[in-house]
Amino acid sequence: MKIDLNLFVVFEAIYCEGNITKAASALNLSQPAVSHSLSKLRNHFDDALFIRQGNEMRPTDIANNVVADIRESLHQLQGCLAQSRQFEPLTSRKHFTVSLHGALEASYLPPLMQQLSQEAPSINLQSNRRVKRSELENKLASGDIDLAIDTLVPVNDNVVHTLLEQHKLVVLARRNHPNLKSTLDLDMYLEQEHVLVSSRSTGPSIEDFELSRLGLQRKIGLRCQHTFSACRVITDNNMLLTLTEKSAKMYSQLLDLVIYPLPVELPVLDVHLYWHIHVDMEPANKWLREKIIFAASNI
Repeated sequence: MKIDLNLFVVFEAIYCEGNITKAASALNLSQPAVSHSLSKLRNHFDDALFIRQGNEMRPTDIANNVVADIRESLHQLQGCLAQSRQFEPLTSRKHFTVSLHGALEASYLPPLMQQLSQEAPSINLQSNRRVKRSELENKLASGDIDLAIDTLVPVNDNVVHTLLEQHKLVVLARRNHPNLKSTLDLDMYLEQEHVLVSSRSTGPSIEDFELSRLGLQRKIGLRCQHTFSACRVITDNNMLLTLTEKSAKMYSQLLDLVIYPLPVELPVLDVHLYWHIHVDMEPANKWLREKIIFAASNI
């Protein structure tokens, strides 16, 4: 029985987005066109495939059973097409979207944009705010984002990742902090108020999670979204800011802040680059990955 292969692209989009309207937007199709394709798929499989629950389309058991095979087939087809295409960065006007942890933007974007301005002056790069861990695979699979740079998160085999660098945590404080001398011990660290930087409105930071595993708890006096804002805050009061050593060195030079070693041993932070398996051999995506890896090695 013949079947239009485009129907499987629609299937994968609905599975990723969980919504007909969002799938249509991701595919740049009308909603009726996606609904019509879904109707054909339902006839082919003799199954509803997706059942509406509120605003979401939940996959049936059959849909869950076939999605891996469909994605693998689409991946192989895209790989064949990618190998036949050429990517010329010097003349390309391609648009890339990268999900980047906010705390990493200041480190990664300058060296990366320096490369792109020289090698691919017409390429457009958009740095999106960090996507939720639960949405990472779907955002990569649907093409909403091309790549993601984040700390180590659990992913399945559809998401490929590689280690970019490892970060040690340190502490920033104002110069001439009245309670700090040449060193910072654990008791003083826990006594002071801290600034927590997070894109999330609730929940512990990585350092708070690790401290809790040691039976320790610090006092959070301010929760904000951006590292630069936090650094500006601590220049005028006695709060402390815990962040990565590389970021601390950069901000300490800009704002005349003092760096102290973290007075407790916590695990280093692994920063990884993530992409979906279906673009593993795609020339443009592969080229940008190489540029990011090179930028990371030169930060």
